[in-house]
Amino acid sequence: MKLSALYLSTFAFIPSFISAATIPNLASHKEALAKRGGEVNYLSNCRHWKADLSSFYTVSHILWYSNVDNSQSGHDAPNSLSNEYRDWAAGGDYLHWEEQQQNIYFPDSGTTVQTHIASDAQSRDFTAYAGWAQRTSDGKVFNCYKDNDRVLTNLWGENSEGGYVLECHARYWCV
Repeated sequence: MKLSALYLSTFAFIPSFISAATIPNLASHKEALAKRGGEVNYLSNCRHWKADLSSFYTVSHILWYSNVDNSQSGHDAPNSLSNEYRDWAAGGDYLHWEEQQQNIYFPDSGTTVQTHIASDAQSRDFTAYAGWAQRTSDGKVFNCYKDNDRVLTNLWGENSEGGYVLECHARYWCV
């Protein structure tokens, strides 16, 4: 009996279906995969530049995007930007996201996000679980992961001192 190549190729997919059906759900709460397209909070360290780029000071923000897919280009404006925060005990430098709870306020919505990042999170690999955050208005909990300090956005704006550029780098993302 002679079998055609087309007839044999239909059987090649059977092991794939069997393998796919036998993979158990192994992800724990801390390792749950994020669905594409959901909201995301980026714990970010930023440089607040004067418009002429002659000088800057360092600040920390959370940038909230209603859809993670709209935060990947490096120049997407967030849907909401928290107040700016500085660590005055460290001379006005970035916040230390690790080891201590931060309460970050969003003035446009009146929402606060509490962050809980592990003390050793900065030494973990890119995409590793780093801790969690919670939005206090509705109690929603987000799992946070180490990012690679990529440029998240450059925002242009004006304040009482004139124009400025806010250049933010993603330290952690929380979904």
